[in-house]
Amino acid sequence: MSSSGAPIGPSLPPGESIDLPGRGQVFVRRAEGPPGSPTVMLLHGWTVTADLNWYPAFQPISQRASVVAFDHRGHGDGLPTRRFRFADCASDVLAVADALGIDRFVCVGYSMGGAIAQLAARSAPDRVTGLVLGATSTSFRGRGLRAIRFSLLPVVAAASRLAPLKLRYWGWEQTVFNVIGTNIGRWAQTEVLKGDPQAMLDAGTELFNFDSSDWIAELPMPIAQIRTLGDNVVPDYLQQELGDAVSDLSVFSYRGGHASVVTDFDSFWDCLSKALDSVGVPAGSEIGSSVAPDPSSSETSR
Repeated sequence: MSSSGAPIGPSLPPGESIDLPGRGQVFVRRAEGPPGSPTVMLLHGWTVTADLNWYPAFQPISQRASVVAFDHRGHGDGLPTRRFRFADCASDVLAVADALGIDRFVCVGYSMGGAIAQLAARSAPDRVTGLVLGATSTSFRGRGLRAIRFSLLPVVAAASRLAPLKLRYWGWEQTVFNVIGTNIGRWAQTEVLKGDPQAMLDAGTELFNFDSSDWIAELPMPIAQIRTLGDNVVPDYLQQELGDAVSDLSVFSYRGGHASVVTDFDSFWDCLSKALDSVGVPAGSEIGSSVAPDPSSSETSR
């Protein structure tokens, strides 16, 4: 393992590059929790990075659990990929846990990360002991104009593979500036622009095709949902589909938009704290069978 980074952006816990056999190297952040506490794996959303999605959450979660976060394939400093697939991302979650010596853990997934968390739990129900799913659903297609727009993503993704690499990156940069805006801060902008443009489109295709409604109720671990009631990216009617599919779902909601995970973190944290309680990660927890990380790096960012 090797440490890397230069201090930029907000204060972040230590990070290091770890080897995933047969996959490559991925940068992982770890915040150590109380002795004997569980481990929480944070899975970020589409187009962003673990740092950008979760930077306010590391410190409060680490008061009750050890925290692990890394970038998904094609996002930020994640593994390079020829074709982005949720199944590979879910497998990466388990590979990171293996590399860190973590047996069992709770997955907290936001937006796209919620879909990946569901797949990780399905593939290893004996290792994922709980799920917290924020601003996410069992499917993302929706209806009406949203469904029509989403249906174009597979076509655009296929066409993009024929475009020169420089054109893809130019197009991605323009998309970030025009859709996300230039007022999000230089650090946040830099985090988003790290993404592989083709992976972004492929991820959109995966979102279009994702549907866990037929199997999520079969998952044996406790599941909690954080509903962002003012969300225009994953509208509340889609988030409600999760409740329709899981009868014993613990639901915590607040009137926040999709970015409120960082822009209104106090409200988000109020729900996340209760959600963690409900899946077996209570405040002051001294339980769990995971191996607590032993950070050896003083670097706080990449």
